[in-house]
Amino acid sequence: MASSPSAGRLEGKVAMITGAGSGMGLASALLFAKEGAKVVMVDLDLSRTERISNAAHGIQESFSIKADVTNSTQVKEAVESAVRRFGRLDVLFCVAGIVSFGNVVNLTEEEWDRVIDTNLKSMFLCAKHTIPYMVKQGGGSIVNMSSVSGLVAGTDEAAYDASKAGIIMLTKAIAVDFGSKGIRANCICPASTDTPFLRRYAELTPDSQKFLDETAKMNVAIRRLIKPEEVANLALYLASDESSAVTGASIIIDGGYTSV
Repeated sequence: MASSPSAGRLEGKVAMITGAGSGMGLASALLFAKEGAKVVMVDLDLSRTERISNAAHGIQESFSIKADVTNSTQVKEAVESAVRRFGRLDVLFCVAGIVSFGNVVNLTEEEWDRVIDTNLKSMFLCAKHTIPYMVKQGGGSIVNMSSVSGLVAGTDEAAYDASKAGIIMLTKAIAVDFGSKGIRANCICPASTDTPFLRRYAELTPDSQKFLDETAKMNVAIRRLIKPEEVANLALYLASDESSAVTGASIIIDGGYTSV
């Protein structure tokens, strides 16, 4: 008698992913669905999330929401929509973010605010509106996307580095404040990852392939760009019950970038 297929690692769970339209968010949305989760995909570009939702729907039920994660009202409405649809929210994976270049002298105040709002304030808002539901249901897992730039400063990355460092401490604060309620919070710190954003930025340089090659070499141990799917695998572990004792952690996935 053939054995029945094993349950997915997120079977029965509902996961909301911000920035789900491309890159690491997209890879995670598809993987979470494959592993049994009902996935709520949040992105500013609804056409992208709808395409993903259609692709994932054959695996598990999913739907997409257009929302600006820097807007408290829109974040609240997105969370409420997810709970209305599925009755609970077990996993919050905050991926949405932007990169900006400049030091504290030449960076405009407007650009500083844009980066901090998109990268850091958004995670505060998502946690703020999600945690009350997680408390009511007895727990949940929050995963925030930080970066090795939150640990090691880069040239002309003042706002980006500050936002990513802030994510690390915000995540620890959530873990400490809500651990007794069954809520875990962790963050992921990737180095250069092969995303559409990175490739679009490369196209702005004089030699895009040279830029990508040099960027890949910064991941000194593997000497290649990290794949979005590799980050998604780590997010899956943190979202699942397999990591039930892991909270307040900042897990590096950098191909050796911070080893030298």
